[in-house]
Amino acid sequence: MRRPRLRLLPRGLVQRYSLLLVGAAVLPMLVVGILYHRYTRDLLRQFTGKQLEAQLAATSSRLGFFLEARASQLQTLARYPAGAGGGAWPGRGELASLVRIEADEADLYGVLLFSERGALVRAVAGQAASGAPYWGGFPFAPEALPRAQLGDTTLVGPAPPRDGQAGWLLMEEPLRGGGAVALHVRLASITELLGAPSVAGVIQPVLRTPAGLFDVVGSPVQVHGQLVDGPEVAPGWWPSLVVDPEALLRPFLAARVTLVVASLVVMAAVGWVSARLAGRLQHRVRALAAGAEALSSGDFSYRVGDAGHDEIGLLAVTFNRMAARLGDLIARAVRMERLAALGSFSTGVAHEVRNPLATLKTTVQALERVERDPQRLALLSAMGAEIDRMARTVGEILAFGRPRPPRRARVAVWEVAERLRSVVATEARERQVELALEGERAALALVDPDHLQQILLNLVLNALQATPPAGEVRLGIRREGDQVAVTVQDTGPGIPAEELREVFEPFFTTRPSGTGLGLPISRQLAELNGGSLALASAPGRGTTATLLLGPGEERDVERADHR
Repeated sequence: MRRPRLRLLPRGLVQRYSLLLVGAAVLPMLVVGILYHRYTRDLLRQFTGKQLEAQLAATSSRLGFFLEARASQLQTLARYPAGAGGGAWPGRGELASLVRIEADEADLYGVLLFSERGALVRAVAGQAASGAPYWGGFPFAPEALPRAQLGDTTLVGPAPPRDGQAGWLLMEEPLRGGGAVALHVRLASITELLGAPSVAGVIQPVLRTPAGLFDVVGSPVQVHGQLVDGPEVAPGWWPSLVVDPEALLRPFLAARVTLVVASLVVMAAVGWVSARLAGRLQHRVRALAAGAEALSSGDFSYRVGDAGHDEIGLLAVTFNRMAARLGDLIARAVRMERLAALGSFSTGVAHEVRNPLATLKTTVQALERVERDPQRLALLSAMGAEIDRMARTVGEILAFGRPRPPRRARVAVWEVAERLRSVVATEARERQVELALEGERAALALVDPDHLQQILLNLVLNALQATPPAGEVRLGIRREGDQVAVTVQDTGPGIPAEELREVFEPFFTTRPSGTGLGLPISRQLAELNGGSLALASAPGRGTTATLLLGPGEERDVERADHR
């Protein structure tokens, strides 16, 4: 048993195009999403790395400049000529004035003097001084703080804020005569140089010291994230940044989620639109397939109802036009085949009947000459009339089955119509029907004159027989483009639609005395002369027969209306 093959693609062309449409719409979005994810990570890594590096370098420069300025200020006090030794710090004199001026610096709490053993000897308070060692009741123990050496200057601290006191640090330098002088520096003056956070909640600047981490206001902080150190400004002192990668990537992750959701929405929308379009396309294609099936089964009247203006609509219009032409072609072929078969049969029958009719006619005429009984003479006369009628019918059958080839010439249609009008004038008067001739006198047609005479005679006689008394039959001649149109219009009751389709069929007639060959013979002769014959009718509106013939040479056109 053969195993069925797995089909990766749908069999229908519409489904394939729909699948390709969905793929073409969604696949680029997925690729863009993946590339976006990789690009944002790389860009974020490069951007944050360069930005953080530049920010830390600038912060390190500011901190280094601040410390250098304070160290230069401290050296001015330590190396002042009048400041040799701790005893040279009276409350008056040039040095005392200098110390008070330096102590009033906005970044200092004051200036401190220590003995050779490290004991606090003197504290000169500045404008920002508060707490220890300027007022009692507050602990002041700088000896317990970490120390770092910055050239000749010793950094002591920093001391974090506690017990209501702000954070601070000491910058200390020895005196030439013994002891040391120190600047009591506000910790916040240094941490404020870190600057504001680059991205709120994502990147936080801190000062890393031997005593711990401090934020921009000088408060101790705990690290929650990745710590990135900048250039060292003093041993154990670094400006740093606390980076939270998750918080930094959160907007990008949200954008990625939005992109994924948008992709899903677009996928659903494209799928829905594709399904709708595929359904409509399948419906229209099925209509074309049904038309082709009907056409193959011989129903040439089937038409595809499609009002679209796209390629499918154009295909439907072309299909309908093809069906009409093919139906007309098949109908003509069938009609010609039927006519040929009928003509062959009719010709054979007519030949077999014509000779006996001639013998009967001769016999009846001989009997009439010798018969003296009036009743028998009337009977023989009626027999002769019936034989003549049968002979005429046989003649029509022979004309239909084996028409004479046309001898076409340039014929003045008006003259043929004039002769015809005089021929049927008697019958028109008997039927009390007015026969009018109008149109272009100079119209020429390339046609066999005898055939034209026979065609017009059949059409006019049919019109007279269909028109009630006091009615009218109009015979018109006019040019239509490069053809000559001859119309025969009556005011009769008209022909029903179901009968109008069969009037050109041989032997079809609605009159008891008709043979049903007048219109088929007329149409046959019109086609033999390169023309056409058509009927247009509606119940209660009369009937119009239109004969189209090929043109003859040009003449002056003269309008006429002759009754």
